[in-house]
Amino acid sequence: MQRLFRMYPDFRRCLALLTQRQKALVVSAVNYHTLVWPEKLLTFQIYLGKEWQYPRLTDASTMDGSLTAKVGLHPVASFSASGSRFGRDKNDMSVFDRASGVAIRNEESDGIRYILLTPDDATDESCHQHQVTERLPVRIYKAFELRAPIGFDYVRELLRRMAERRNNRSIPRPEVSVVAGQRIAGEEVNKDCADSVLSLPHLQRRRAVIIAMYWLQSGGAEQWGLETIRLAEQAGIVPIVITDRDSQQPWITGVACGAALVLPLSRPIEPHPGAVPVLDALYERYDIRGILIHHCQWMYDQLSWVKRTHPETYVVDSLHILEYVMRGGFPRQAVLHDQWIDLHHVISPQLEHWMVRVHNIPADKVVDAPLIGLTANSAALRYKERGSASPFVVSFIGRMARQKRPEAFILLARYLENKRPGAFRFIMHGSGEMDGFVDRLIHRYHLEQVIERRSGAAPVARTYGDGDALVVSSINEGITLTTIEAISAGVPVLSADVGSQGTLVPPVGLLPRLTASFVSSAAKALMRMADREPDRRRLWEDEARRLVEFSKLQSADALFSKLFEQWSK
Repeated sequence: MQRLFRMYPDFRRCLALLTQRQKALVVSAVNYHTLVWPEKLLTFQIYLGKEWQYPRLTDASTMDGSLTAKVGLHPVASFSASGSRFGRDKNDMSVFDRASGVAIRNEESDGIRYILLTPDDATDESCHQHQVTERLPVRIYKAFELRAPIGFDYVRELLRRMAERRNNRSIPRPEVSVVAGQRIAGEEVNKDCADSVLSLPHLQRRRAVIIAMYWLQSGGAEQWGLETIRLAEQAGIVPIVITDRDSQQPWITGVACGAALVLPLSRPIEPHPGAVPVLDALYERYDIRGILIHHCQWMYDQLSWVKRTHPETYVVDSLHILEYVMRGGFPRQAVLHDQWIDLHHVISPQLEHWMVRVHNIPADKVVDAPLIGLTANSAALRYKERGSASPFVVSFIGRMARQKRPEAFILLARYLENKRPGAFRFIMHGSGEMDGFVDRLIHRYHLEQVIERRSGAAPVARTYGDGDALVVSSINEGITLTTIEAISAGVPVLSADVGSQGTLVPPVGLLPRLTASFVSSAAKALMRMADREPDRRRLWEDEARRLVEFSKLQSADALFSKLFEQWSK
């Protein structure tokens, strides 16, 4: 991982006390603070929090010690570091904490930064379990979800349909002042920013691209984000990775981040509302050719600043799924910020239709480029035969999150075990904030000997190798990577009829959305495949043909490789 600061001997002694993930988080925090406060010698005090906390690297608590020193924690290490000044001096900058609305003068922090790390066994589940006392409606929601999952789903489906209608209404957009690719007459580029860059002719600013992500942990958008890091590095462009979501950031130690500048932001500090010192500093140090947004709200919020101060920056967002929260989730943010975005990359026909036909985004600004080849592809497809003597193995692969609806898969296992005891075996592969809920539901239905849990750290290829069918039980999707992976591994897929899953899964493999109908239909389909191998094979062959046809579209890899090639010149 890139380091932008001068290291002192005590820094190396500090790193020796930490795990690989903790070391990477410390490097990221020091990079951030020495970028924003160049040429100031800073003292970093490192604290180890609890498994129910998230790392705190860049927010106001890192300046006032409100989550560390002021609550009685003792630092496990301390060291000094400083950066080099690029452009104007910012050492006297005040900080505005957006969360509290309180301004903190830099001198009040005495040059100390309080960095909170967490144990490596900290998880989303442990953090969720320790949240403040939940309001009564939330407790009712969770109890209903656990004790009456089928009845709960009727309520959820009603809410989804209401949200779907809202999604299709016009989204009001802000008045256009600066649009992608041009500067409006009368609008001038921010003078301070422009002067700071032009005053550095002696500096060889390296070409770079900002890759803004949700977090550095498991997810389809995140896998694609890591691939764009690799493509940027391959093109000779420095990848600057920014995330804005609370996470333990387990992927920060991966190979993809090795040559990148990684900045996991936790409510980033700013001198006053509307200022973006970290972007200001990055533009001073790097020749930033483009910005890629992978589900990163913070970066969407900064686009007006980017286009006002650096209108030549090419902005692309990648959209994976049409959500039913926030009137469309990140696709809604894409529509809201369209005037500052040069290209919308989508991975499914559903999203392309929603952007162009429903919300009137110009068709030449929306490109459907699927994630073919990211983790699997349609080359040399081969059907996976199953052994007739063994139980039929049904797999679930994905994060343990509400979107994936793990309770529907568990109800399916319960239904089939009651119908045909011992004839089916089930694998649930993945981890997430609903791990505890999943374990409780499995225990509630006495399915511990029927369902095997595999963590997200286990090799997914093993699960495809063990499985005879993949079931996608999600309440919402785009086109899942697991569907592409399963078909490529020779395994047929049954899927809830959501998103654009019908692009790859034929009607015979699509299941009703509602949990009760989903479970009964999936059970019938699985019993038919277990009894009649030709039916199972026909489903896979149809899916394989669809995957081959879908693969004829320009892939996301090819699209972004061309962009990076242009930016590298």
